[in-house]
Amino acid sequence: MQSFLLLVLTACGALTQENQIERIQECGGQCSQGLQCRNRLHSPFAPCKTQPKRLQGAVIHGMSVATVMRCERRQKCSLHLRVASSVQISEHIQGVSMCTVSAGMLERCVLTSFPRAAQAQQVEVQNDCFNVSPGQDVHVTVNTVPNYCNVTRSQRYRVQGCYNDDLRNNLPECITGKIAYSVDPERRELSVSVTDMLEDRDYHLRLCHRWHTCTGTGAYTLIKREDRFKNVTFPFVRPLPCLCIEGWSSMVDAPRIQVYPFRNRTEELWMGVTFDPEEEALSWELACPMEVVTTLCHKVGEDSCLDLVNSSQSAHKRKVTYSKVDSNPQLCIKFTTKARSWIKCPFADGNFPAWHLTVSSDAGQLQATLTSRIRSELSLRLCKNSHPSACNDVISVPMEKANSLSINLTVDMCKADACIQVRRVDARFTIPLLMCHFQCPKVQPVEVRGQRWEMEWMLVLAVACLTVVMAAALVGNIVLLVCYRRRVGACPFQRSTDPRPAGVTLLRTTDDEGHAHLARDLEKLLLGLGMSVKLADLDEKADGEQALCSDLVVLLWSKGCGRHLDRLAVGGCRAAPAQREHATPAPVRVDIVTYDGLTVAPDEVPAWLNAVPLKQLEVFFTDTHYAGQPPLPTWHLFPGQRHHGHFQTPIQAAPESDSSEKSNLLCDFLVEAKAES
Repeated sequence: MQSFLLLVLTACGALTQENQIERIQECGGQCSQGLQCRNRLHSPFAPCKTQPKRLQGAVIHGMSVATVMRCERRQKCSLHLRVASSVQISEHIQGVSMCTVSAGMLERCVLTSFPRAAQAQQVEVQNDCFNVSPGQDVHVTVNTVPNYCNVTRSQRYRVQGCYNDDLRNNLPECITGKIAYSVDPERRELSVSVTDMLEDRDYHLRLCHRWHTCTGTGAYTLIKREDRFKNVTFPFVRPLPCLCIEGWSSMVDAPRIQVYPFRNRTEELWMGVTFDPEEEALSWELACPMEVVTTLCHKVGEDSCLDLVNSSQSAHKRKVTYSKVDSNPQLCIKFTTKARSWIKCPFADGNFPAWHLTVSSDAGQLQATLTSRIRSELSLRLCKNSHPSACNDVISVPMEKANSLSINLTVDMCKADACIQVRRVDARFTIPLLMCHFQCPKVQPVEVRGQRWEMEWMLVLAVACLTVVMAAALVGNIVLLVCYRRRVGACPFQRSTDPRPAGVTLLRTTDDEGHAHLARDLEKLLLGLGMSVKLADLDEKADGEQALCSDLVVLLWSKGCGRHLDRLAVGGCRAAPAQREHATPAPVRVDIVTYDGLTVAPDEVPAWLNAVPLKQLEVFFTDTHYAGQPPLPTWHLFPGQRHHGHFQTPIQAAPESDSSEKSNLLCDFLVEAKAES
């Protein structure tokens, strides 16, 4: 233990001795061995001489350089350089020349002459009259007199700087004074006191921001040397890490001391984020020199913030600006330095609300309401499981300033995995707002009985209204049927009470085999639709009379049908009397007259027959057969007509039909075909 303490004391003594500069009373040169040497300045430009042959061995055995201090009084000291060397005196050596030179300074040389009677011996020569400055680099050389070539010693030496405690307390070039301070955070004031300043000088004190230079903040004072109390109070705005208390003595090239009271307050740099709601610009200005990268991010949870694409900027220009930024509370700015990262969310307090989404229930209807305080365009999407890839675009809504918009939602939004996502699409930097887990309206227990009574009355009222509507529809159907019959005559296609399949008679003439082929094709089509079909020849009287018993009679027109115009009764109409040349034959009922548009021109068929193209008739039979099949059920939420700021969600019901309405469909078809012709 004693050995350890002795080692510590020895080390401390060595450090103290290293920091302590040796004092001298006067500067000068001297020689050992009692020799009376003379010192004088001389020119160092004399050329060197060739060394004599008699001059053998080393002449200059070594040299040393050290710093010494000469003080007149307290705080009035000067620095000198002491150069010492060991020289072998002989008949060829008259003295020694010691020179010092530094950057930007002329070389200074001092010649030390030996007495002529000096005997050959080794002498220690020393001189400490070389003036130097703190932190100066000096080149020192020792030459013989006369100056023999290659008989010299040199050394580079650096003078101690003002970091040395001894110099900082005694050398005017290093005395800066000592600054102490206290902080009043509530008043934002710094109380500063100065000690150990130069006693014969005034003292400058100010606050500044340290960049490449120290830029003053306006807080400045001059402390007079005769002031008894050297205290001052400075107000400050922000406790920035580069805020500096700077002090210096009132003299030329005075050294300055700088103290940073808030050096570790790095987080204060991230407080200067500003937002312009008119320009939608987010900006931040670097208040202190620091390498920092800013990035916009989407805050998820407490500690995670996801970077937005193409939003990183370097703060080397001191000011960073982001344009077209959506003021979402979860949109934050991340500051990253070499040490760590900080996250600041300027919109978290809701100071700049641009738009808002609320979901409420009104009279049992779930409703989403978008409210915007600025002109914007919002995109609404329906999602599942809170996953963006499972979202479906619903609508893009242009919003005016101070406007609101409501959207009715279906009960499917009450599912556990249903969410609504809203995002601004007209902003450059934006993040989505996601809402999930909607609470559907529930009936309170005290209201169950009243609700049930109201529902029963509503059900009775609905049944009554439905009965009235059905009766009105039946009357309307009869009226429309009468109107249709008046327009096209009597509708030949009546509902049959016979449970057997509908009977269809196809009338044709046998003079054209091509039309016979068309008749067989039409027969196959109707058989495939589940109808009973019979082919009949119009030339045969028995076939014409048998057609009266069929549910539907279709005449496939050809040129040979012109012979039987006076027999045809189509829709209750027959040929004009002028066209009849013989006695009136028995009429043949025909419900529909059709023709092949490829072989028969429309003008070849008498207009009063109201003929229909064969292709159109085939399409009608096919569509009428499949009209009873409802479309596949689908679920969609889409906007309907806009009304008073609301979007309605229409319900698309599958059309219903049965065989009783096929007669009306045929009547409609004949009317439309007649109108088209």
